[in-house]
Amino acid sequence: MFRSRLQALAALSAPAVSIALTLSAAPAAASSPAPSGNDPIPGFTKENSRWQRQYEKLLQEIPSAKTARDLDAELASEPGLTTTTGDRHRVRRIVERLTSYGLKPEVKTYYAYLSLPKRVKVEMTAPARRTLPVKEKKRPWQKHYEDVIPGHNGMSPSGNVQGEVVYANYGRPEDFELLAKNGVSAKGKIVLVRYGAVFRGIKPREAAKRGAKGVLIYSDPADDGFAKGPVYPDGPWRAADGIQRGSIAQIQLAAGDPQTPGWPAVKGAHRIPPSQAPMLKGLIPTTPISYGAAEPLLRALKGGQVPKEWQGGLPFTYRFGPGGTKVHLDLENTFQVRPLWDVTVRIPGSEHPEQEVILGAHHDAWAYGSSDNLSGAENVIQVGRAVGKLLKQGWRPKRTVVLATWDGEEYGLFGSTEYAEQRAKELRHAVAYVNMDGAGGSEFGATATPALDQAVIDVSKEVQWPGTGGTLYEAWKAQNDGKTPIDRIGGGSDFQAFFQRFGVPAMDLGSASPGTSGNYHCSCDDFYWMSHFGDPSWEYHAAMSRLVGIATLRLANADVVAIGYRPYAAETAQYLTDFTDEQRKRLGSVVVDVSRDIEQAKAWQRAAGALQARADEALRRGDTAAFHSLNDKIMQTERDLLTQAGLPGRPWYRHQIYAPGIDTGYATQRLPALNDALFVDHDVRTAKAYEARLYGSLRAATRTLDPTV
Repeated sequence: MFRSRLQALAALSAPAVSIALTLSAAPAAASSPAPSGNDPIPGFTKENSRWQRQYEKLLQEIPSAKTARDLDAELASEPGLTTTTGDRHRVRRIVERLTSYGLKPEVKTYYAYLSLPKRVKVEMTAPARRTLPVKEKKRPWQKHYEDVIPGHNGMSPSGNVQGEVVYANYGRPEDFELLAKNGVSAKGKIVLVRYGAVFRGIKPREAAKRGAKGVLIYSDPADDGFAKGPVYPDGPWRAADGIQRGSIAQIQLAAGDPQTPGWPAVKGAHRIPPSQAPMLKGLIPTTPISYGAAEPLLRALKGGQVPKEWQGGLPFTYRFGPGGTKVHLDLENTFQVRPLWDVTVRIPGSEHPEQEVILGAHHDAWAYGSSDNLSGAENVIQVGRAVGKLLKQGWRPKRTVVLATWDGEEYGLFGSTEYAEQRAKELRHAVAYVNMDGAGGSEFGATATPALDQAVIDVSKEVQWPGTGGTLYEAWKAQNDGKTPIDRIGGGSDFQAFFQRFGVPAMDLGSASPGTSGNYHCSCDDFYWMSHFGDPSWEYHAAMSRLVGIATLRLANADVVAIGYRPYAAETAQYLTDFTDEQRKRLGSVVVDVSRDIEQAKAWQRAAGALQARADEALRRGDTAAFHSLNDKIMQTERDLLTQAGLPGRPWYRHQIYAPGIDTGYATQRLPALNDALFVDHDVRTAKAYEARLYGSLRAATRTLDPTV
């Protein structure tokens, strides 16, 4: 989910536009005048640009704020935790909506091993005895509140432990190192850490390494509570009782059902024992609490005063402990293999049905989930509504379009991963995957493979941004000091299997409003929050639907897919240079020579430039015979960057340029095999072996684009 950085722009409520679709589908060489724009769309011939722009204009007029509001009121009416009755009801509602648009949705069932809380008890036993709350208080407008689970860290083992408390800031490796320097041991203790900085699963992993009995994770008000502004229900920020749920599955090691790493979790699938599952490795009993519950624990702690950067927002001095505070943590979590449900719609392509463009967002949530991630799922549904209207006019995409709402994302990217693993063979022909995870607010953000950066920028120029009088592109720059920053894909959402295991080029497009982090994985992430604070006009939802709709249709209809590798190669060369510099800094010398890789990345950059020149000429001449070969090369190149051996210590991941950080979980690790082997495992031999694999991949990518090199 994208986190807000700036103040919200004033939202303007535009009147609903009603249109009559009168255009019939045009062939690739349609000659009707372009409704907007005179220059060809990148990747399209001049003629086909006119045809494409007709349908982009129609698509833009279909998503509406009213539909966005109605969808959220319906889908967020009850909690949607994966595999539960509420989730099944949500799936039924999505299917009914898509069917009403004339589409043919399919429900795909997978079976995942996951935890549910049976008993959650957190008790302060010293210096006073006090039972701490483990669930937020019910608000009058919240229905089916009994189905909201108490605070739960998915995949946490059960445990009944007691001990002294120590405070470890964000629970990062460096935080535990600082504890040790101050003479504080976590061994035999219950560690209290705050959310933020790294993926929550890193925190218990690091505590377990140091002999801790259990972990409590709380959201500090300095990060997303009253220190930021008014709290729910008076404002968007987290209230004192707000609890951030979330999985601690080790998604930096693998994703999907923990018992079927690398193959689909269909009925009857072979399953490894949980004790062998990489995602469940090295965990101890862990549960989230609110900052209201954490306050008495922190206030009573003895020990040395923490450094300034460890001080949170509660009104007293934070201390390391131990001493003063003791806790009894009693968790009984039930683990079962349970069914979950993806909803997909497949619109076959008229010219290249084997090639797919996939637009996806997860529909499951820890509670109601209006922001995370019904906002994304509702936008996929709005695109389905638009596509349904276009189909009724005889329009067809040239490539197959798949619309998907995934299940089980919150526990470990279950639904999207199992879908991708089941369709591994078909994904060889996938053009791109477009992801949405949090897409209903004023401030835009994007992550992507570098090959899709320009495509993101181009489509941002086509959509009007509410409250600004200009385009999203202009608002994006205004929010970022004149820049259009696009981050690189790391971890934590449904793009992982497509991009990092199967090499499908991917982009992740989202938007959020100030305070979004305050409702993250809380029961307060509901229709009330979204309609009062997140997107009261619902116009940002509609704008995001237009954005991803156009992005998807351009990828599906382009004569030559606008995926460019020249900047990608340049970035890779820089990563390799940085890797060399890091060796000198950390080791005092270069022990893994990547000079040939740098030269090969530069050759790849030249080959990409040559291919782009050939593509531009083919588009200028309308050389349809050349398009097929060009697209094959473009689609293959991202796959060339995979290694079938997988990354060292985590073979589920195959991408050699990007992976989730082994010590961050979310943040992107560049050149992960080289960095993991050398700087994490201190294994020079393995690092050299992966340098050879990377060199081979860079040569393959170069030759794919230009066989003469």
